Amino acid sequence: MRGGARGFTLVEVLLAILIGSLVLTTIYGIFSSVSAARNRLELEGEAYHQVRIFFDRVGGELRSLYTTQGGNPSHFDSGQTPEGETFFEYDTVLVSPLLKQRGGISRVRYEVRSNDDETATIYRSEQAVLAGLAPSDALPFIAGVKDFQLRYYRNGQWLTQWTSGSSPPEMLEISFELQLDGRITPFRSSIVLAR
Repeated sequence: MRGGARGFTLVEVLLAILIGSLVLTTIYGIFSSVSAARNRLELEGEAYHQVRIFFDRVGGELRSLYTTQGGNPSHFDSGQTPEGETFFEYDTVLVSPLLKQRGGISRVRYEVRSNDDETATIYRSEQAVLAGLAPSDALPFIAGVKDFQLRYYRNGQWLTQWTSGSSPPEMLEISFELQLDGRITPFRSSIVLAR
């Protein structure tokens, strides 16, 4: 005797497989886009963190410019290297722990060096001024830099070049772009120098 049990027809099975594969494809697409967004946000977050550290460090050093007892201006120089790369350097009393000394005066130099991929890297080096120590090796600070520019504020006007040997400007504006995952992100900060 045959029971009343009935199986699925071929059309019903194919329809169930089609609906299941559509649901799985949609879930995979959502997961894939969320994963890509998470990776992009982690990359951007790391870049923003590096830039914030850079601006905080430069700002602290510039606010701690070394001046002589007579109030004479400290060393502040900026311009182009023989290779055509932008640099700026100054004397500061904010000494890095890398020099393994307590207190003193350091000459800090930031230099932009070109990479092979049409970007550049900002390097930082430091030398103890009074201790006669050799300068530290230039360490990479931020990579993927494009279009690095400096502007100087003095006597009510912005200048694009600074004369070596003159007293420091009142304010320094640093702007550059970072290449992040094929996209360009601009950054800019102005720092008031110590008087």
